[in-house]
Amino acid sequence: MYSNLTPEMSAFSLCQEAESYLEAEKLDEAFFACEKALEILPFYPLACKSMGNVLQVMGKLDEAINWYTKAMMQQPNWAEVYTNIGSLYAKQKDWQPAIACYKKAIELQPNLAGTYRNLSRVCQQLGDLSSAKKYWYYGQKIELEKKALEKLNQADILFSQGKIKEAIAYYREAIKSNPNLSEAYSKLAEILVSQGESKEAIDCYQSLIELLPENWLISHKLGKIFRETGKLNDAVEAFERAIEINPKFPWSHKHLADILYEQGELNRALTYYRKLIKNHPNIWDAYCKIGEILVKQGEINQAVVVYRRGLQVNPNLPRFHYKLGEVLSQQKKWQSAIKAYHQAIELKADNYFFHFRLANALKNIGKLDEAIIGYQTAIEINSKSCWLYASLGQVYIQQKNWSDAIECFRQAIQIKPDYDKAYEKIAYIFEQLGDREAAEKCRNKQELPY
Repeated sequence: MYSNLTPEMSAFSLCQEAESYLEAEKLDEAFFACEKALEILPFYPLACKSMGNVLQVMGKLDEAINWYTKAMMQQPNWAEVYTNIGSLYAKQKDWQPAIACYKKAIELQPNLAGTYRNLSRVCQQLGDLSSAKKYWYYGQKIELEKKALEKLNQADILFSQGKIKEAIAYYREAIKSNPNLSEAYSKLAEILVSQGESKEAIDCYQSLIELLPENWLISHKLGKIFRETGKLNDAVEAFERAIEINPKFPWSHKHLADILYEQGELNRALTYYRKLIKNHPNIWDAYCKIGEILVKQGEINQAVVVYRRGLQVNPNLPRFHYKLGEVLSQQKKWQSAIKAYHQAIELKADNYFFHFRLANALKNIGKLDEAIIGYQTAIEINSKSCWLYASLGQVYIQQKNWSDAIECFRQAIQIKPDYDKAYEKIAYIFEQLGDREAAEKCRNKQELPY
């Protein structure tokens, strides 16, 4: 049957056969299979162990010990064999050798739940109840941890099959079996986040932080959830903890700075944004935020410098060109501002506000025809803004193009019927035309002549 196998493979197959017979309580067949294996390899440790197992069940304890000893001579760090010998000594009420064997087995392989339980029973026989209780606890703990790993593995399989609810249930069972199983918390938290179960995800991450306090990524992920759920103070605390553990990860700085900016803590936000670009100069959004803070603080010159640096990082971002145009407009550097707005429009032509701000700049240097084109383009993109019509109407007033100006303000009033300023402008136009009666009706009664 085993003629085509190597001696090792033949002996191994016979040992498996012997264990199968032993499980079926066919002791003679098991014994015969062990003898065959030992004929092929007389000192094969697995065959020696299997023979010991068979002889133990047969009640031949001394012979079983002898075969277990032969197995250990070939494989001296075999924890399972030490456990088996310990059990034989225990059956003979030879307690101290039994204890020594069990302890050696545990030393070699600390996760043997059954060995701890056997050791607990021996201690109980000796009246050492404290030790018995301790070893029984260790055995139970290992057993639960093993069950937890089985649940975790099953949860992973279910998750890979897309069975989310079932996977969540198994992850929870794994945690229940072993509250220190960090991998189960981590995977469960990720799924809960994807399912929008923020509260439970937060609980998972907080438990993880207790288990793994030096893991910065957990604090970072917790901070993101706090931010998404509007718990900004908690988010700040989480990101600060992440940065304290790992000051090199840029996105913790970014999230923290963004929150501080939203909360109006501009100086603190500025500090974190500057740290961010110092270590990671290619994160362009930080330049935008620094520029906005500097503008709010009245530091316009510095804001110009920051926006220009940002454009070196990302010259194809319309927002940078627009922001630069805004600060240049504040400095009344109209030509430079116009150039910046044009560049923003080249990159994103469908943003009506870019055209609107360009038109304003053109109006300020007296290029009214070009400004009109800018306002008209903005209106084509967004025809629902009363302010765009009003701005265009104001340019027509400057050109004394009264009919087009009136039409613009009428459009503005259609969009916003309580737009008092539009009525005032139309009244002004009628006054310029010499029609005081129409002007009076428009100003006081908000009646438009049609």
